[in-house]
Amino acid sequence: MRSDDSDLISGWRYSATLQLRTPLAYLERDGEFSPGPKEPPLVGPEENYLPDGVGFNSYGIWLRVIDPSILPPSTTATRATEGGPVRIGSTEEKELLSFLKSFRYIVETGETLDQMLSELAELSTSAPGNRRLWARYSEGDPLWPDSYFIGQLWMQLPKGVGPSKAEKLYLAGFRTVEEIQAAPDEELLRVEGVGKGLLRKLRESF
Repeated sequence: MRSDDSDLISGWRYSATLQLRTPLAYLERDGEFSPGPKEPPLVGPEENYLPDGVGFNSYGIWLRVIDPSILPPSTTATRATEGGPVRIGSTEEKELLSFLKSFRYIVETGETLDQMLSELAELSTSAPGNRRLWARYSEGDPLWPDSYFIGQLWMQLPKGVGPSKAEKLYLAGFRTVEEIQAAPDEELLRVEGVGKGLLRKLRESF
C-alpha cells in the first residue's frame, strides 16, 4: 500500500481460510471488522514470514476495506476454498462457513472418535447445504470422513512414517495414538506394512 492510500481505507475485515483444518476460533472471527487505516494484529501465531519480515499463518488474513464512496464493493469478488473459489456474499459461501464451523466444533469437542463420527453423520443430513457439501467431500474419497482422521493420525506419527502406513493402522483398528500405544506388539505386527523397524520407531517415539 502506498503511504498516501491510508485515507481510502475505512477498515479491515478478517477472512478466515475456509478449509477443514482451520480451527473453530478462526472461523468464528470470519467477517469481523476493525475500523481505521492500521492493519490489526495477526490472529493467532506466526507460522511463516514474508521477505519483509511480516509474519502470517495459514488460517486467515486481514483484508483492506476501501471506502465504498470511493470504490464500490465488487459483486463478483471470490475467495478460495478447498473445493474451489466461491463468490463472497453468496449462499454457497454462507453454507460452507456454517458447515465448517459445525465440523470443527465436532472434531474439537468430541471425547471419542466414535462420538465424532456419529455426530458428523448427523451433520451430513441436517440441512440441504450440508448434504451438498458432504457429497462434495465424499466425491472421489471412499474413506470420507475417516480420511480426515487418518490425516490427523498421520501428523502425530513419527517423522518418516508415511500416510499409507497411517491409513493401514487406522483401518486395522488403531485409530488414535493412544490405541497404538496400548496395543500389544504382536497385534501391531499383524498390520500390513508394520515390521519390527516401524514398531521400534513407534515405541521409541511415543
